[in-house]
Amino acid sequence: MKLLLASALAVAAIAGAASAETRIPYGDLNLSSAAGAAAFDARVEAAAKSMCKDATRPNSRLNDSANCAAAVRAEAVSELPAQARAQYAANRQPITL
Repeated sequence: MKLLLASALAVAAIAGAASAETRIPYGDLNLSSAAGAAAFDARVEAAAKSMCKDATRPNSRLNDSANCAAAVRAEAVSELPAQARAQYAANRQPITL
């Protein structure tokens, strides 16, 4: 199974990032384990890095890759089927800022 990021892609395109479709495979991961959730996070992060590397704020040259990456992460998680999303949420490591 793969997630197709379309909404996040639109956000990224508006922000000035690449306009190609991005797919994130997850069918081979056990999202009910911490390792599987971490692997999914790593795939999402790689996709966000690729999609958002040149993101800028609209009508500006200021970098906006952080907001773009947050949109990619939110879209990726929201596109997971409900059961997989629940397993992922229960097993992912908290983000420390």
